Amino acid sequence: MRRRIYDLFGLPKLPGAKQSELPEDTPDAEIIEGEPIHIPPPIRKVNRKPVRDLTFHDLGSKRWLEWSARMHGLPNRGLRYIRPDEMHRLPLEPMSMRLLQGDICIIDLSSLAHMDSQRSALSRQVQEMANYNGLPVFSLEDNNRLLLVPGRGSRVDTETHDLGGNSILD
Repeated sequence: MRRRIYDLFGLPKLPGAKQSELPEDTPDAEIIEGEPIHIPPPIRKVNRKPVRDLTFHDLGSKRWLEWSARMHGLPNRGLRYIRPDEMHRLPLEPMSMRLLQGDICIIDLSSLAHMDSQRSALSRQVQEMANYNGLPVFSLEDNNRLLLVPGRGSRVDTETHDLGGNSILD
């Protein structure tokens, strides 16, 4: 059985195979006798340092969190993920206030997949609220179930689709 597996994968004949295991029509030239393959050790030794000796910074440690808060202060802008409540409503007034403070809102209307009229009404309300504040609304999907409203001071590069930094106008 072992010999058949060797033949299946095209491996050389077993060095210790007895003549009785080989078929009679196999010529003697195909029987390969040899020594095991010698694999040399690696050319150079790899020295691995313990983790405590590595020069990296654990940015989650208390020391770096305090440094970051001292140097940059606490963030005043955020990314808000908003879904309709149980009554299928959106908190438009708080959203408007947070957008004016510079937050970015992502509105997920996918829970209303079976309610097309309610979903279109909510997306129309979001569009009106954004237009009132002078902000654009972007659809992140073809079916308009995921909307993005960048807050005041945010910029969206519509050519490369980059979202980030403060705008020059603000």
